[in-house]
Amino acid sequence: MKKIIINSALALLLAVVFSACSNQSEDQSNLKIAILHTNDMHAKIDNMAKLAAYKQEVEGQYDHVFLVSAGDIFSGNPVVDVYKKKGYPMIDLMNRLGYDLTAIGNHEFDYGQEVLAKRMKQADFQFICANINTQKTSLPQPKPHAVLEADGKTLLFISFIEIWNDGLPSTHPAKLKNLEFQDPVESAGKFTKLAKNHDAFIGLTHLGYRADKRLAQEHPEFDLIIGGHSHSFLDSAEKVNNTFITQVGDDINYVGKTVLSFNNDELTDIHTEAIDLKNYEKENKKIASLIKKYNNNEALNAVIGKAENPIRGKGELGALFTDAQVEMQNLDFAFQNNGGIRIGEIPKGEIKVKTIYQLDPFGNDLVKIEMKPDEIKSLLRSGYQRGNEPNLQIGGGSYTIHLNDENELKRITIRNEEGEKLHTDSTYKVGLNSYITETYTFDHEDEGESLYVTTAKNLIDFIKEKENIDYSGVKRIHVEKTE
Repeated sequence: MKKIIINSALALLLAVVFSACSNQSEDQSNLKIAILHTNDMHAKIDNMAKLAAYKQEVEGQYDHVFLVSAGDIFSGNPVVDVYKKKGYPMIDLMNRLGYDLTAIGNHEFDYGQEVLAKRMKQADFQFICANINTQKTSLPQPKPHAVLEADGKTLLFISFIEIWNDGLPSTHPAKLKNLEFQDPVESAGKFTKLAKNHDAFIGLTHLGYRADKRLAQEHPEFDLIIGGHSHSFLDSAEKVNNTFITQVGDDINYVGKTVLSFNNDELTDIHTEAIDLKNYEKENKKIASLIKKYNNNEALNAVIGKAENPIRGKGELGALFTDAQVEMQNLDFAFQNNGGIRIGEIPKGEIKVKTIYQLDPFGNDLVKIEMKPDEIKSLLRSGYQRGNEPNLQIGGGSYTIHLNDENELKRITIRNEEGEKLHTDSTYKVGLNSYITETYTFDHEDEGESLYVTTAKNLIDFIKEKENIDYSGVKRIHVEKTE
């Protein structure tokens, strides 16, 4: 009798063990891994409490959840950009949310290499990039790739940074001194052989949507590319050469959710969607409290003037931007590149200091150059040729782009504030931000001199002096067909 009881107990134990093993085997054969991803956050922190809550929700739905960034975590919010430790609030919040990886974006260099090195050291997550060489600098060499493992499955993430700006990422060249960059698509060829050693091969890139498509076309080994830089919004992934490509806009308005489904050892499905965080109602209370603390900055919340009407678009904002440089520094003309105008509108009403740093977050110095009209036209031509459209806003006058029937640039006419054409032999004092002087190719005999003041400081002082400003309907650039 005793022997039968023992055998029965043993049989029951074996049945439990067998059942557990069977369930484990069944779980392993139908594994789902979720990757939450953001890109081009640009220091916008207000939706991070919602992102934290959404991540917690997703963690209850899938076998494993990773959180990654496709770069440009900095530049765009003065709460982060002018914090006493530049960029630290972003690192702090990303640590608390449990980010696993981030690509290195071009705007990661905006604070300089020394500051970036400090922020990288403070991060609990990895910065990765495969086409940068930091050997000649004090910046730590990032690893080209990283492996995230879940339930025996390994996901290999590899990252690349864009270099369209004469072989450099799109930031102030002075911030990139002694760094070396390689072509990202060519660099990828050195690593594609690693794909066969992992269950998924994923690009976590900061190249832009078009370059991601090229990467997929030339390297079909990629299962998935999570991209950034172009601020493209894809509500579902595009499939290029059997590679899924996804990107979810900017400023943490959305988070991407990509689910990898595995059946035994095979990746059987990739599903992507974009989650609207603006309208997501839940938030993590601890993260929300920390965000409120970071946002409570008296200096940034100080009111400096009033907008009589909304100031909208590159034309109106650019006019404000350049007028401030002309008036505060006694110049004849000033120009501002469209890419340096980082918001779309200053709303009607009070203007706060932080609004100006959102408009102009880069800390560029103003440079004065003595220029003749033909040299100014050379500058405007250089700007136009960057995208076959006017690229530089003007203060101190206006200009017209004259095109032929084939939309080719034939000539440029510049007028002063009185509507008069410039005198051919006259010399004019022209203000440019230091990014333009370093990255635009144009004729100028005068090397120029720094005025040792930032363009943002001129903007703040100008608005304080004017108190009430109105740029509604201002248009200073014209495009005309000519014979």
